[in-house]
Amino acid sequence: MTRAKPLLHWCAVLIAIVVCGSSALATTEKVLYSFQGGSDGAEPYGPLVADAAGNLYGTTGIGGSGSCAEGCGTVFQLSLPAQPGGAWTKTVLYSFQGSSDGAAPESDLIFDAVGNLYGTTVSGGGKSFHGTVFELSPPAQPGGAWTETVLYRFQGGDDGKYPGAGLIFDQAGNLYGTTIFGGGRQNAGIAFELSPPAQPGGAWTETVLHRFGHRNDGLDPWAGVILNQKGAVYGTTITGTVFKLKPPAPGQADWTEKTIHRFHGGGDVGSRPCDLIRGKGALYGVTTLGGSPSNAGTIFQLSPPGARSERWKQTKLYSFTGGNDGGLPCGVLTADRHGNLYGVALGNGADIPGTVFKLAPPAQPGGAWTLTTLHVFGGGNDGFGPNGGVIFGKGGALYGTTGGGGASGNGTVFKVVP
Repeated sequence: MTRAKPLLHWCAVLIAIVVCGSSALATTEKVLYSFQGGSDGAEPYGPLVADAAGNLYGTTGIGGSGSCAEGCGTVFQLSLPAQPGGAWTKTVLYSFQGSSDGAAPESDLIFDAVGNLYGTTVSGGGKSFHGTVFELSPPAQPGGAWTETVLYRFQGGDDGKYPGAGLIFDQAGNLYGTTIFGGGRQNAGIAFELSPPAQPGGAWTETVLHRFGHRNDGLDPWAGVILNQKGAVYGTTITGTVFKLKPPAPGQADWTEKTIHRFHGGGDVGSRPCDLIRGKGALYGVTTLGGSPSNAGTIFQLSPPGARSERWKQTKLYSFTGGNDGGLPCGVLTADRHGNLYGVALGNGADIPGTVFKLAPPAQPGGAWTLTTLHVFGGGNDGFGPNGGVIFGKGGALYGTTGGGGASGNGTVFKVVP
């Protein structure tokens, strides 16, 4: 099969738009692993996930032992060193073969309660090659092989195609996600639910919650979704909308879609929103473009309507300059218990090959949020192009991936101590 460039490369391509940059403050950063390419995997664009012990898991978009020209991608584990300060141990848990099992896993993974991993592949899945949702189960005995099970193969019609983002569980064990294309005549993507079988070993059932491309509701949902406590689904589209999908009322079957915010681009507003997170009564996220004066992206807050209004309120928390702060933020934010936000910016690709940042809330209500650049990537062995965001791991350190760079030029897993 012929494999297109990763969907997350669309985010990286935007690097060329901003041309500026200088040095930034130094901080403690360490490359934990440099991908070798080939059977080892390459281009880890998605975020990481950690288990209770602190081991890290992720995906590479290419590489592995599959039949694709550059390899069909892998799922990997990076295990904590046996002794403090020692080397982390990398293990390929699964190599996609590019046929019915899927190809090009470019998003993050999630765990269920018993240690199975779930994710998506952008391609593969049989004759259609429109992507899959998969489960990866740990071996019954230590040292055995992990087992991949395809839960759903997208057909590319009304059911969607190219699921480029990650998944989320609800309390009942249903999975939710998006496809960037498909959904019928509009071909503008869908939001979907996958329900587990009534009996073990049965088929999972896909329900299309919404097909985009109608009534100015946006096109191509390229990011994942989140849930609120009432089961409503929130997400974004590449054309600049934030949507809410409300579950059907008792006795009804259809979900209700509402565009709760529309980014108009440029100026202070921002455009191309990425993943959302929930925190302290509001939604938070980044836009890869927009913001003044450099059109280098923003960090925003969306506050729900008050008693006297039905409109969500957008507040721009920070506009990137494209200098020491990197510019072109992409991926999902991470929040700590103090309300600080952490994330990554792609930079301009030359002087600034990407950054890790922290955005701190104001000391007094109504004050300015403060951005601190925690690390500026140097390219080369240090890596470049951090796409997926960062997560907290053992000891309060931040962990993430770069899609390029490292000792072999195939990407890295890194650690930053704030």
